[in-house]
Amino acid sequence: MMIEMELVGVRIQMPTNSPVLILRELEGEERVVPIFIGGPEAHAIDLAVTEQKIARPMTHDLFVEVLDGLGAEVERMEIVKLVQGTFYANLYIQVGEDLHEFSARTSDAVALAVRSKCPILCDEAVVAEAGVVEPDPEEVTQDEEMIEELRQFLDTATPEDFS
Repeated sequence: MMIEMELVGVRIQMPTNSPVLILRELEGEERVVPIFIGGPEAHAIDLAVTEQKIARPMTHDLFVEVLDGLGAEVERMEIVKLVQGTFYANLYIQVGEDLHEFSARTSDAVALAVRSKCPILCDEAVVAEAGVVEPDPEEVTQDEEMIEELRQFLDTATPEDFS
C-alpha cells in the first residue's frame, strides 16, 4: 500500500553538514521519513521548493521541459523499498494513454515531483521502517523533552540507522 507524503523540506544534519530530505505522511500518524541526499540534489530541491528563478535551467528543470515538449508529464513518484539504508524510487511518466515506469534515485525523483507538482508516494513498509512519529503539538508545548529527542535523532541519525 502506498502512502501519500509531503515534502517538509531539506535540512542540514549537524555536525556533519549532511543534507537530509524530510518527507511526512499526509494522514495517519504523520510520520516523518528522513532521507540522506547529496548536496547538488538538496540544492535542486530547494530551488524548486522556493520557486527561485535562475538564468539557465537546471537538469531537473530541463527534464520537465523536455517531457512537456514531448507531450508527457510526471504522473507520480513512489519510494518503493529501503535496502541497507538506501531508498529506491520509481518515476511514472504519462505519455498519452501510456504510463511508463522508470527506476530513479529518490532525490532525483523528488526534485522532479516538486517541479511537476505530482504526488510523492511511499510504500507503507518503508514508512514503517524509516518513519519517526512527530510529537503532538500540544504535548510538545507541555513537554520540551520530546522536541529535544527529535532534534537529537535528526542530528545523530546516519544512513546505517535505517538499514
